[in-house]
Amino acid sequence: MKIIITLFLFISGILFSQNQRFVYEYSFKMDTLNKDKVEKEIMNLDITKKGSYFYSALLIVRDSLFNAEMEKGKISNTFTIDFRSIKQPKVNFRITKTYPGLETVYHTSLNASNVAVKELNTISWTVFPETKNIEGFKAQKAATHFGGRNWIAWFTNDVQIQDGPYKFCGLPGLILNIQDEDETHIFNLVGSQKLKDGFSLIDAKTAEVFLTKERFNQLWNEYVQDPAKNIRLMHASSEMSETIMFDSNTKSPLTKQELIRNKETRAKEFLKRFNNFIEKDLYK
Repeated sequence: MKIIITLFLFISGILFSQNQRFVYEYSFKMDTLNKDKVEKEIMNLDITKKGSYFYSALLIVRDSLFNAEMEKGKISNTFTIDFRSIKQPKVNFRITKTYPGLETVYHTSLNASNVAVKELNTISWTVFPETKNIEGFKAQKAATHFGGRNWIAWFTNDVQIQDGPYKFCGLPGLILNIQDEDETHIFNLVGSQKLKDGFSLIDAKTAEVFLTKERFNQLWNEYVQDPAKNIRLMHASSEMSETIMFDSNTKSPLTKQELIRNKETRAKEFLKRFNNFIEKDLYK
């Protein structure tokens, strides 16, 4: 027998004695021209009493190096950092959820702007009696349709946290593993650790533009149609009229036309290959 559940609220009786980080390995296939290529990224799910924050672990390394250089710069009155030497995240989205209502915010960048999409998480799950052992935990099977995909999840009642990777939450326990039926997006729990008191989920100073899902989709399609529009407008402004740009490979100066054309070519080539997003509905 299977049970269909729809949970909108976090169980208020669950309390956290301390902050916790759950670490997931995210395996994904974004290159539609090379479906055998699997990318991997370590992702953190940081949980406090107020909510959770899901993001690439490489963001911590990048921010730590940046802050260290900033501190050095205060002493020497100079600031130099070569971002080419820093391993950049392959995943550019972050997810925040607030308890108890499970309001979810999708944070990402779109055409050089930081944007956020807020929604009430209303994932409807079908829970099955089937169980199996995952890393010493008794896990139970569940399924849902989300973002234009069918998903299979395994959650455990041994960890009484109704959360999980990405936007997935609302099951009666922590989600240990979840993947779409095509196995192009897989999240698998690989570890956990306690966090210090006073840990902050997200830098509130980050300037973002909040969009509806419909507006995000509209802007995304405008970007796909004309990925160089933003840089074209920027170079049309008086502030950028005298700016000289250089080719990173040849070190030669670029004209505005060459810069715009290169941006457009690179973006279109990227979009042609990397378009298998988790939420088909968001990037349709």
